[in-house]
Amino acid sequence: MAPGGLEEARCSSALRRGLDSAVPEAVQVALGDLGARPHLAIVQVSAPGEPLAAGRALAHVASLIDEVAHGCVVIGSNAHGVIGDLTSVEMQPAVSVWFAHLPDARPRGFRLATVPAPHGGLALTGLPDLSDDDRLAFLLADPWTLPADEVVAAFSRVDGPLPVVGGLVSGGRRRGDSRLMLDGAVFDNGGVGVVLDRAAPVRVVVSQGCRPIGDPMTVTSAEGTTVRELAGRPALERLRDVVSALDTDDQALAVRGLHVGIARDPRVDGVHAGDFVIRGILGVDAQSGAVSVGDDVDVGSLVRLHLRDADSADADLRTAVGLVGRDRAVAGAYLVTCNGRGGAMFTSSDHDAAIVRDGLGTMAVGGFFAAGEIGPVGGDNHLHGFTAVLLVVDPAIQGDGDVEVSRPVDWDTEFDVARFDEELRDFLGPS
Repeated sequence: MAPGGLEEARCSSALRRGLDSAVPEAVQVALGDLGARPHLAIVQVSAPGEPLAAGRALAHVASLIDEVAHGCVVIGSNAHGVIGDLTSVEMQPAVSVWFAHLPDARPRGFRLATVPAPHGGLALTGLPDLSDDDRLAFLLADPWTLPADEVVAAFSRVDGPLPVVGGLVSGGRRRGDSRLMLDGAVFDNGGVGVVLDRAAPVRVVVSQGCRPIGDPMTVTSAEGTTVRELAGRPALERLRDVVSALDTDDQALAVRGLHVGIARDPRVDGVHAGDFVIRGILGVDAQSGAVSVGDDVDVGSLVRLHLRDADSADADLRTAVGLVGRDRAVAGAYLVTCNGRGGAMFTSSDHDAAIVRDGLGTMAVGGFFAAGEIGPVGGDNHLHGFTAVLLVVDPAIQGDGDVEVSRPVDWDTEFDVARFDEELRDFLGPS
């Protein structure tokens, strides 16, 4: 029981390989392990090249849950890979079912879509009504039909953004291949999600998997995504100075794993990796010295270069999980990790989930491999890449009840391998 004799939250997870007969078995096992009535279910189906089969499996799970727990909010999608029980599966038929029993909470499902706007373009429909009593939203979005950045920014209230956690559906290679499900209704576009109110004992931590290099620098000239000057000199010159000061191994890593961290909170000093949102370097102009990055950068922003590799991603996730699990037990967790991590970055598809299970001391870990991850950094919601976002369910709300897990001042690490522009390779030289 929670403090004061209140009932505690619980979670459970089950993963079964295959589809068809695997669906009822996964539901049965997860329900048995939960030992209580579920209020929220998140379902992920891996069915490579078979979106119709994925849709049928999602609807089947929802119907089975409705029979035993009518009113439970059920959302889900197809995915590159799924996480549950003691394993993670990529690009193989499998189904993952994750349950949360949330006493006193009232989850509210929602369905997002785009429609033609009266004066051209597209308009977003289905955004849930938000209030100060809401704590967090979980979102699954189709990358082909939903403008994810705009949607994430739309979850705002009078007192600031509502934290949003989730990811882009990764189950299809082309428009129309995605499958999203809300309470048994299956869609091939838009998004589905759930809003959790303040009675839901949930927290979130984002692990971007990079480590900072060089000193923080102020942007002194920029327009849109183009950074012309850093600390009064051409941005490319500053970049080269930082890379030249690295040892040989890190210089080689910089050629394939260099990123820019952009501070989103003007109050930070830029010393620690957790101060930044990580974005890729998209290209350079060797003549002007300008650098193009994967986000808008304002003049006056604080930026810092970062390196990304498997070791940095491993260390960052371990630290993030340690921050979540210190001084308290958890009921369970839901992991949204990039489909560029898993077996593509580490020796095992189960790398990230294993760290979460071991670090939090729970087997009730579900999740999926996403095509983009959504989570708050510095109080604002962002779409990330090569990132692990962890939704944690506590037995009960404790302490100040903050949703985003704060980083201590001695934090240091964060991100993975994006290709570099050929001009940048040439500029850095063979070293």
